[in-house]
Amino acid sequence: MKELSMAETIDALCGRRCAFALYRLPGGRKDVFCMQADGRCCDEEETNRTMMHPEGAAFVITPFESRPICLRAECDTPPRPSRFRPMEPVMNGKPATREQYHMLFERYRTRVSEGQGGLRKLVLARCRDVPMPEGFSPAAAFRRSCELSPHTFNALIHTPATGTWLCSTPELLMRGCADDWETMALAGTRRITSAPWDDKNREEQALVVEHVRRSVSHYTEQLQMPPAESLPAGEIEHLCSRMSFRMSPHLLPRLLDELHPTPAVSGYPVTEALQLLRAEPDIPRGCYAGYLGPIGPSGAQFFVMLRCMQIGGGICRLYAGGGILPDSIEEEEWLETEAKMRPMLKLLNR
Repeated sequence: MKELSMAETIDALCGRRCAFALYRLPGGRKDVFCMQADGRCCDEEETNRTMMHPEGAAFVITPFESRPICLRAECDTPPRPSRFRPMEPVMNGKPATREQYHMLFERYRTRVSEGQGGLRKLVLARCRDVPMPEGFSPAAAFRRSCELSPHTFNALIHTPATGTWLCSTPELLMRGCADDWETMALAGTRRITSAPWDDKNREEQALVVEHVRRSVSHYTEQLQMPPAESLPAGEIEHLCSRMSFRMSPHLLPRLLDELHPTPAVSGYPVTEALQLLRAEPDIPRGCYAGYLGPIGPSGAQFFVMLRCMQIGGGICRLYAGGGILPDSIEEEEWLETEAKMRPMLKLLNR
């Protein structure tokens, strides 16, 4: 029997009932493969224990509105795919049409314009299905993503519950070790320019800053935040406020629960925004706008799942979203989501 290459093995594992993560940290040069020996995920009790007191290296995947999924890093090379049973692709729902997007945009803008429930912002997400190119390789797409976007967090993840996802995200949710931690408030989107940021984008970013700063302040009195900066992400850029602070590491799970999802991916206030998104949903988000990353005794690095696509069933499903404020313009928001999908489209040569 022909020996499979590493890329061929990873591609084959994407069709099996197992869970793994392949990732590269921002600015890194090393790909890291993470999988349990039995190919499964930790149960809820073990996941909670790992989040509280990680005794060994692990990888955490948290969908937008589900509990964390944890994989212990027991295998650093992919095993034979034949060890695991085949599985059907996981694809929930369908992309909204342009007309459906228009209707949701008007509905969401009306909600924030009226200030219903104190709402000041809602995030409208959309997805787009692209036929999988002939000979498409998830592993090769991951490697290409690392080459094109070396300063983002690149990851290829697969579980029976979530299916297969590829991301190249610029947004840090939490990073640190021992008592030293950092996070960021990231919002506002425009094409890269030297011009000052407009009021709409500054207001949108200020809402995220307010939520993140308030959440972190519940766990520390030593928060430091330099002035906001522009963070390039491909052909677009975002407003970014970095925050550093000291906190006991055992408080991390509680802070993550309070911090995620931020207004950058849900709306503001977060509780009211989530209630409306559940009552009047945009799309099944799955892993989009959740968070993921490695954790271990030496610390944790979690990133928000943006600039991503779901892979399976002959389809690459691209995801993006934008913040809706009272003065948002529909065509501008639509074009913003198109720009956010472009990094994944480049991997499909389209």
